[in-house]
Amino acid sequence: MDEVVLPSDGNVVKEEGKSTLLKAVEILVAEPKKIRDEISQMKLAYSEKHSQDKTEEEITEMMVEKIISNYSYYCAFSGGVTALTGVVPGLGTVVATFGGTTADIALTMKYQIEMTMAIASAYGRDITETKERDYCFLIAGLGALSHAAQEGGKQVGSKALVKMSQQYLTKGVLVAIKEVFKKIGITFTRKALEKSIPFGVGVVIGFSVNKGMTYYIGKKVQEDYSV
Repeated sequence: MDEVVLPSDGNVVKEEGKSTLLKAVEILVAEPKKIRDEISQMKLAYSEKHSQDKTEEEITEMMVEKIISNYSYYCAFSGGVTALTGVVPGLGTVVATFGGTTADIALTMKYQIEMTMAIASAYGRDITETKERDYCFLIAGLGALSHAAQEGGKQVGSKALVKMSQQYLTKGVLVAIKEVFKKIGITFTRKALEKSIPFGVGVVIGFSVNKGMTYYIGKKVQEDYSV
């Protein structure tokens, strides 16, 4: 059985069957309440500015487009974790505990999961509920895998992505998340090796691919939540 120390409260939490990547991501991802509060402020600002000429649905779409754009750029610049250890809470712990390659991938996933939670919150989902938070982890993870499949020549549509999540969820959400993040760790570590990028320095996946992958995931998530 594995142990991991979460920096939020310093307690040692027993974890069983989790991949190294998932443990690292859980340390880095911001609290859902923090994201929810930020989106609430964003919605208030957008409503005050656009309520006279936009419907509530149009305002939400504008917000989501901005969220996707912002997080795409966060991910584009997320390579080279050593430069960000003093900026991103928990990142120094992740680098020291799991190594540079896992930290690089985990930082990208952090932003993609937070983006998913932000989009979910914009559409009125309560991401402070465990079930909603877990679904955000799952759908962001599946989005990353589907983008990898697309790079390999396989197109994965939004309906297929939802179907994938439903298939995984038949095993239970926690089991599903564990399986998905194990696959992500294998897939993107292999990509790093194929590109011969030194571990812990530079961008694991690459500026344009990081940005493109995050935008792709964001649009898939938007399609899922806007239905």
